[in-house]
Order: sequence, then C-alpha cells, then structure tokens
Amino acid sequence: MEKKRVIKSLENLDPELKTLVKKAYPDGFEDHLIRLQNAKNEPFFCVRLETDDTMYLVKIAVTKNNDGGYDIDEDEDDDRDEDSNLDEASFDEDFDDD
Repeated sequence: MEKKRVIKSLENLDPELKTLVKKAYPDGFEDHLIRLQNAKNEPFFCVRLETDDTMYLVKIAVTKNNDGGYDIDEDEDDDRDEDSNLDEASFDEDFDDD
C-alpha cells in the first residue's frame, strides 16, 4: 500500500506531529530544507517527515534576506527548540496541500 502524501504548514501540524519534527531535526532543519515552487512559481521551503502511513512535506516559513538568501522565521525556529532526502520532482503532483 502506498503512503498518503500531504503538504502541511508547520504551524498547522497537530502536537504529535510537531513532536516528531523536533525529534527528526533535533539540531534544526536549516540544512535539510527543500526548495519547491507552487503553481504560481513562488518558492516555498519544506522538510520531509514520514510516519507509518503518511509522507509529509512540512512547510517552513522563511523570509528573504538582504543578501538574496533566505532566513528561517524566528517564530518557527523557537517552536522546534522546545523539547534520506526525497526527489523534489516527485512532490509536484503527488501531495495533497492541507
């Protein structure tokens, strides 16, 4: 059976999934961000999270900085501090956007 694929924002995850994100990325997810584009060709960033029945792409809020790079928004960073790379092309159509 194929796993369900879901794209969900970090702030919209239930507490159990937020805990899994914290465990999966204990040192932060800055080095694990995947950059994708939505239907309007706007970039968004996410990290992978896998459960027994679902493969999530968790959207991470970022802000473009003056150097042309991106910084992880502080609110998201603070939330995660409390307690195999997927092929980007496979996410374009297979994930449900929640």
